[in-house]
Amino acid sequence: MAELAGHSDYYVIPHIGQRKLQDIDGFVLDARYAKLLAEGRRKPDNNSKMFAYWQAHPTVKPAELARECHVSIHAARAALPRFRSGRKPQITAPGLAPKTVVNAHRMLHRAWEDFERWKGVHRNVARDAHPPAVPRKGRQVWNVGQLRTFLDRARPDRFYALWVLEVTSGMRRCELAGAERDKLDLDQGTLTIETTRVVVNGRVIESDGKTENAQRVIALDPFTLAALRVLLDQLDTERAEFGADYRDHGLLFCWEDGRPPHPDTITRRFKRLAERAGLPLIDLHDVRHSYATAGRDAKIDWKALSQRIGHADVAFTMRQYVQSDLEADRQVAATLAELIIGGLLA
Repeated sequence: MAELAGHSDYYVIPHIGQRKLQDIDGFVLDARYAKLLAEGRRKPDNNSKMFAYWQAHPTVKPAELARECHVSIHAARAALPRFRSGRKPQITAPGLAPKTVVNAHRMLHRAWEDFERWKGVHRNVARDAHPPAVPRKGRQVWNVGQLRTFLDRARPDRFYALWVLEVTSGMRRCELAGAERDKLDLDQGTLTIETTRVVVNGRVIESDGKTENAQRVIALDPFTLAALRVLLDQLDTERAEFGADYRDHGLLFCWEDGRPPHPDTITRRFKRLAERAGLPLIDLHDVRHSYATAGRDAKIDWKALSQRIGHADVAFTMRQYVQSDLEADRQVAATLAELIIGGLLA
């Protein structure tokens, strides 16, 4: 819901919010979608801003870079080594991605359905609009060996326990970012997932989970529990060192002074670790898909897998992770051919 409100606040209301409903039609919406595709991005390109400032001030310290570019100290600290090693930031396009524009269209379509049901309009004009096509891309996942390589290379990272939990549970980023210390039960070996931290228009908002099924209790394996025990000892030590300056948010994953990391920081950190490990570059969310795919390949019960990763229904999980690759098709072909005509070859 918060994400839909963000699409309305940033991509719709400022531009067509003052129009009367009867003055809006498919042509108006198409023009708006074209504008969003060309120049609709609102989030500032902070990496380019920091890079430009660093070029002008090569000896700049992280605190100064953060202050002058209006970014977090952690973003500044992460950026400087990249710039000094010769890595230039990618230029961010001024337009929105087609998927974001399609999301805005879906929000409008739903709104007009409500207007039509309430008799505020005669018909849903969003049906006449033409949102952009979203290029389909195949889902890329890591195999079991690659997941193991990632964890091995990520051992020195501050958030090692977070990466372990992601790889061994398939939790969503928002769930990892909102994982609470008092919801971890080491004796029972469980973690209760309730609060999530999502990003809407660059701001972090706490939520109570996507659905009723997203609020769940998951069992933890011995390896993950061991990593989390080390993490808890580390958090206790840091709390003692910072004393009254410690900012306790009750979260499992935080910085040395207790402050929670921005979810986008978690994503960027993951990509840097994956790159350093020499692994195929995938999105953080694709680790979740990798986990589910590993479960599928291991013949894990579909219902158990669906419940563990927080899907509302088993059929959705099966549709998402049904084997469709050539190797799987080859296995089916060989097995059935052997069953049906194997006797003819004897």
